[in-house]
This record gives sequence, C-alpha cells and structure tokens, in this order.
Amino acid sequence: MRRILTTLMILLAVIVAGLTSLVLLVNPNDFRAYMVHEVAERSGYQLDLDGPLRWHVWPQLSILSGRMTLTARGAEEPVIRADNMRLDVALLPLLSHQLQVKQVMLKGAVIQLTPKTEAVRDSSAPVVPHDNTLPLAPGDRGWSYDVRQLQVADSVLFFQHENGEQVTVRDIRLQMEQDENHRATVDFSGR
Repeated sequence: MRRILTTLMILLAVIVAGLTSLVLLVNPNDFRAYMVHEVAERSGYQLDLDGPLRWHVWPQLSILSGRMTLTARGAEEPVIRADNMRLDVALLPLLSHQLQVKQVMLKGAVIQLTPKTEAVRDSSAPVVPHDNTLPLAPGDRGWSYDVRQLQVADSVLFFQHENGEQVTVRDIRLQMEQDENHRATVDFSGR
C-alpha cells in the first residue's frame, strides 16, 4: 500500500512540475501573431486581442485573453466584440510548439450583423451572383472548421434588416460542436 501511495505522489509531482514548467517556459503571447494570421488566412476576418494572453491550468489548460474583436475586411465596425475569450488547448501538441484548440469560449459577446459590419468588396474584385451554388463534390462530407467546439455565453445579437429594422436577441447561448465526420451540431437559445 505504501508503494502505491509513493508512486501516486511521484506521478502527481511530475505532473505538477510539468504544468509549472509549461506555464513558466512557454509564453502564450508567442501564439498571438499565429492566431491572428490563421484567422485572417482562413476567414478573411481581422482578429484583435487587447491585453496580454495568460495561462489558466485548472480544470482545463487554457489561454485567456481580455477584450477581443473580429472585423470583416473593410468594415466600419467589428462583427464580434467580447469581454474575454478562452481557448482550451491540447497539452501534448504544445510541447512540440503546436497550438491545437479544442474549444473557443466567448463570454459577454456583442454580435452585430448590420451593414456597418459587412465586408467591403474591392471594386476590382470579380462579382459572383448571390445564388451561385456548386454541387457537392463526391468526397465532400460536410463543412468543417479547425476548432472542435465553439461556445458563446451571456451575449447579445443585433441583426439589422435591409429596410433598417433591427432585431435584438439577448442572453444568447450558442454551442457548436464538430464530430469526427466534420458534421456540426448546433444548440442555440436566446430571448
């Protein structure tokens, strides 16, 4: 019994030492430029993170940020503003300097879908009809995104129709989860 207890204590000490060294040796701000670049490259949106990024180690290893905004190219106002953002990350890829995000959590977000938040098209860009849809390729098994889960809590949605009428949805709770087949499950509530 004593050997089992000693083995468990040693294992616990190794885990605590590993997490402590990760937090002390890996600066989460080193991932800032990578995250901004990946969001711009994959979506065309500009991600702005205010303040320093910091670690949160219990119960899930996470990177926390302060205020964040997500703005479409050429838009006057951001599509999403949030008081804070949490990225739940996988531990083992971090050891090889890779950032693998399991979940993105936005709390206190303001989501605006108005003409001021729409992307501005470059005048020299080609025009594509709105109803242009291509058939799915045989190998296409549904849309995918790199983050396994997206969660939005305690948030507000402002939607403005083309005629200027505005709809506000409060207390939004949104949970999107992707399975192994890249199919999404969406759970949404608001009032």
